[in-house]
Amino acid sequence: MPDRFNYVKKGYDPEQVDTYIETLEQVVKSYKDKDSAIKNAIISAQMAADNIVKNAHLQVSESRTQALSQIQSIIASISEQRNKVKEFQEEYVGMVQKYLIDFNEADMTHIYNKITELEQLIARAAYIAPSTASTSAYAAAAGAAPSTYNNASYIPAQAYAAATSGSVAYETDFEPEEA
Repeated sequence: MPDRFNYVKKGYDPEQVDTYIETLEQVVKSYKDKDSAIKNAIISAQMAADNIVKNAHLQVSESRTQALSQIQSIIASISEQRNKVKEFQEEYVGMVQKYLIDFNEADMTHIYNKITELEQLIARAAYIAPSTASTSAYAAAAGAAPSTYNNASYIPAQAYAAATSGSVAYETDFEPEEA
C-alpha cells in the first residue's frame, strides 16, 4: 500500500485510490472474519464452560443424595443396634431380678441337698454307696477331707475306694431310688 498517492491533473490518481480502497476492503473483511471466528470461539468456550458447570452441579447433587442416603442408612442401623442393646439390657435386668433377687438361702440348701442326693445315687450306681455317717471315717482313712454341701458330708468315689481297699461288699441287685 502506498503511503502517498501520485498527483495527476485534478487530484489523486484514481487507479491507485481504487486499488487502495480494494486493499482496505480486503483487510476489513479479513478482520471481520477473524472477529467472527473469535466470537464463535468465545461462544463455544462459554457453552462448554456452562456444560462443565452444569455437569459438576449434577454430580455434586447426585453425590450429596447418595451421601445422605448412606447417612440415613447408618443412622437407622445405629438406632436398630441401640434398640437391640436396650432390649438386651431389659431382658438382662429382668433375669437378674427374677433369678438373683428371689434366690435365697433356702434355694441354696435345696440345691446342695439335690447335689448330694445325685452324688449318692451315682456312687450307689457304681457300687460305692457310703452312708452319711461313715463318710468321714472313710475320708480320714484315705487322707481326704470330706466335703460338705449344707452340712451333708460326702467324699469323692476315688477317696472312698482307696479308703476301703476293696473291703466293701457291693450290692449286686441294687435298684436306684427315683428322686
